[in-house]
Amino acid sequence: MHYRAIPDAHEDTFDDILVYAFSPERGPEHEPSGPDRPESFHPRGLYEHADRKGLDAADGTDPSVADGTDPDAAGLAVVCGYHDFSARIRGDVRDVGGVSAVASPPEARRRGLVRTLLGHVHRELRDDGIAFAALWPFKYSFYRQLGYERICDYARVTVSPDALDSACPDPAGAFERLEEDDWPRLDTVYNEWANDEFRLDREEDWWRLRVFQSWDTDPYVYGWTDGDPGDELRGYVVYTIQDGDDEGNTMAVSEFAHVDREARGHLLRFCRNHDSQVERVRFTGPSNTRLFDDLDDPRAAETDIRPGPMARVVDVEAALEAIAYPEAVETTLVFDVRDDACEWNDGCVRLHVADGRGTVERGAADTDADASLDIGALSRLVVGSHGVDRLVELGAVDVEHEAVRTALADAFPPTEPFLREGF
Repeated sequence: MHYRAIPDAHEDTFDDILVYAFSPERGPEHEPSGPDRPESFHPRGLYEHADRKGLDAADGTDPSVADGTDPDAAGLAVVCGYHDFSARIRGDVRDVGGVSAVASPPEARRRGLVRTLLGHVHRELRDDGIAFAALWPFKYSFYRQLGYERICDYARVTVSPDALDSACPDPAGAFERLEEDDWPRLDTVYNEWANDEFRLDREEDWWRLRVFQSWDTDPYVYGWTDGDPGDELRGYVVYTIQDGDDEGNTMAVSEFAHVDREARGHLLRFCRNHDSQVERVRFTGPSNTRLFDDLDDPRAAETDIRPGPMARVVDVEAALEAIAYPEAVETTLVFDVRDDACEWNDGCVRLHVADGRGTVERGAADTDADASLDIGALSRLVVGSHGVDRLVELGAVDVEHEAVRTALADAFPPTEPFLREGF
C-alpha cells in the first residue's frame, strides 16, 4: 500500500468512494453535487500499487504526487482528507487537522486499511508541526481504538414558533437577507459571539463554501441591525426549512449568532415570525443551550443533548509545550502515555510547568510515572473537556498520589470546548 496525496485527475474516483460510503442510495451513475471543497482540504489515499514510473518513496509514505507519476486511479483502496484548521485551545490559537471523508469501498473493508491510512495522516500532521486532530465519527468505538475521544456534546432545542412570543421584543431595527459577499459582516459577529474553547477561526472560503452552501439544501442567512439595512450587524441566523410531510415543516437553525441579548431577542422574533410556514423551530448549539428562562411555558421547549465530535493529540510533546498553563502553577509531572495508533507518543514524558508555559522531555523506560493514561484521556485533559477528577472517576487515569491529582487539577483546569463546524 502506498500513501499519497490524491491528484485532481482522481477526483471522480475519490467522489465515487465517498458517495458509496455515505450516500449509496444515489447509485453508481450519480451526478456530482455539493459545494466545492475549501482550499484547506487535503485529500489523501492508500493505493494498491506504486506509481507507474516506480517513483514512490521506499517506505510508501511520500504524500506528494509529482506531475507524470500519478498512480492508477483504479488502485485507490481507501480515502480520507484533512482540513487545515486554527482552533482556540486553552486561550491561544493552535493548528488542528480536521479529519474528514474517511471512506472505503466494500471490497477494501475489514483489512485494517483505515487504521493504516489514518496512521499516515497522523504522522503527516506531526511532521507538519500540527499537534491536534479532530473529527466527527460515524462510530465512536471505532475511532476510540485510534486514540480519539469525545470532547464536547451539543444540544438541539425544539419549540413551536408561537411559544417564542414571550421571548420577543417589540419590533425594532431591520432584518436583511445576506449573500456570500456579506461574509466579512458576519465574521465580525462570529468573532464576538463564538468564544468557546476549540472554536475555529474561519477563512473566506469556509464562509462561502460551508456556511452559505450545503451538500443538500443551501441555507438562508439573515442578519439584524439596530438601524437600517446595511448598517453594522448585531446578529445573524443561518437556517433551512425542512419538509416534515404530515408532521409539518421545521425551521432548522444551525447558527444563531448575536453580540448581546437585545440582538438575541430580535433573532428569536425573526424565528417566531415563521409561524405561518413551520410547525417548529429547532436550534442547535452547545450543550448548555437553553430557552427555559425565555419562555412563559418552559415545557414548550424540548431539549435533547447529543454526543459531539472527537479529538486527539497527535504529538504529545508538541501539544504539552504549545498550550498555556495557569501563571501561578509551577510543577513537574511524569506521564506514562499509551498510544497504540501513534507509536511516537508511547512511553514516559516529563512535563515541567512554570510561568504559564510547559517544557517536555522524554523519560527513560524505567521512569516512575506520576500518572498513567492512554492518549484519549490525555487528549481530554489537554484540551480541557475533562478534568483529572472526572477522568479518575471514569477510570481513565491512574494517579499515584493525592498531591499529583492536585497538581494535575491545577495545571489542567477544565474548560468548555465546543466545536460547531461540521466537516
